[in-house]
Amino acid sequence: MNVLFLNPPFFNHFSRESRSPAVTKSSTIYYPKWLSQAAGVAIKAGHNVDLIDAPAWSVDVQYVKDRIAAKNIEALVVDCSTPSIINDLQVVDQIVDKFPKLPVLMVGRHVSVLPEESLKASRHLKYVALKEYDYIVRDWLEALSSGASMSTVKGLVWKNASGEIERNQPAELILNLDELPFVSEVYKRFLKIEDYYYGFAPHPNITFDTSRGCPYHCTFCAFPQTFSGHRMRYRSASNVADEFDFIKKEFPKVRSITFEDDTYIISKDHVMGIADELIRRGNKIPYNVNQRADLIADLDFFKTLKKSGLRLVIVGFESGDDEVLKHMKKNLNLAKAEEFMELCRKSGILVHGCFMVGNLNETRETMQKTLDLAMKLQPDTAQFFPLMVYPGTEAYQEAKDKGYLITEDWNQWLTDTGLHNAVINLPNLSNEDLVEFCDYARRKYYTHPKYLVRKMGQSLTDFDELKRNWIGFKSLVKYLIKGSYSK
Repeated sequence: MNVLFLNPPFFNHFSRESRSPAVTKSSTIYYPKWLSQAAGVAIKAGHNVDLIDAPAWSVDVQYVKDRIAAKNIEALVVDCSTPSIINDLQVVDQIVDKFPKLPVLMVGRHVSVLPEESLKASRHLKYVALKEYDYIVRDWLEALSSGASMSTVKGLVWKNASGEIERNQPAELILNLDELPFVSEVYKRFLKIEDYYYGFAPHPNITFDTSRGCPYHCTFCAFPQTFSGHRMRYRSASNVADEFDFIKKEFPKVRSITFEDDTYIISKDHVMGIADELIRRGNKIPYNVNQRADLIADLDFFKTLKKSGLRLVIVGFESGDDEVLKHMKKNLNLAKAEEFMELCRKSGILVHGCFMVGNLNETRETMQKTLDLAMKLQPDTAQFFPLMVYPGTEAYQEAKDKGYLITEDWNQWLTDTGLHNAVINLPNLSNEDLVEFCDYARRKYYTHPKYLVRKMGQSLTDFDELKRNWIGFKSLVKYLIKGSYSK
């Protein structure tokens, strides 16, 4: 079949597949990684695939309609997110108004949690995939091609001929990740890597996963709770290194790779296996990973990772208050955070620190402690977000149960320019207080003389870092001046 995978039009540079979907202040724009992975599976199954990333390409619905007509598209797979879901369903309806026989399957975290609500909110959407959808899409396409009953497609929620909603048996988790095609092969076929930018990484950067799942239960974290689950599944070291080799050959301009695993260093055997294989193959491409600050405190281990190419770790420190950390089930010992920073410095590994305010036992004092922690740790880069609560997470349910959630209008998850917008009012803190504190913290952090001197030194000694710092400065400076809300 001729099938189109669509990251639908919305705000330009809107990242649907981010853990917290929005337009970012750093100009970061995520690859449509999950959508591309499913497209690769469909190609492997013999389908004629096309892919559009509308936010990255700055194209509108008319462009999509023209492409559907030109490519004679017979099936459409559409991504979604909570902040964009109203728009995403409208895009589906506009497309099917033009092509009334076109079957559409919506995928992503929001519809995984609220499939029936999403189906009822659209005039034309008939199919929704639950959670990881690589093989659900493949099986849905096979049912369309063969005329088999949709009741046979595991992981599907759908409207039958009578308009009634049916929920099929859940799909099994994919245990053998090595059988999936390289997502970078799909990037090569459809995307320009220069269109994607990550504020913490040299540009151009490519992202892929070496594992799926996360065993931790942080109350705010959406992917493990709503999409990929808590069971760990790993690619083999040789399979990961093979993708490095593919990228080196096919993307000579790439300056770094980012592993988008929820938490990379969980299995020491997995991580050391990849490091040893990259060293054996003489890898020269730096890579970045997501990581907790309290799992492994072994200098020799981190030096080996550095030798294999590890450049930077993205760490969710989240809060400077022990009680807030306990409430969000992060359970991070703050002393461990300081030890981790020192370990990274000794290993020559950079750190991007993630800090968050607005957790459900937050006060002005605990927010200030979080900023104080960031200033003390001094990671290479830092992000300050209000707590973003998404359906299906424990944080969302608690906010709703306690009456802290101020709206269920999904559009309100963003400001009018597509930036993050808190949707909770705490007893002594409004949603605007949370967003404005993040603006304040960002301004204090990035204008501190110690930070500016350190960044100047970094820029003078490494051209890739100079380019990254300059792009980041140009993107961030306007928000340091005016903040998140339009004036």
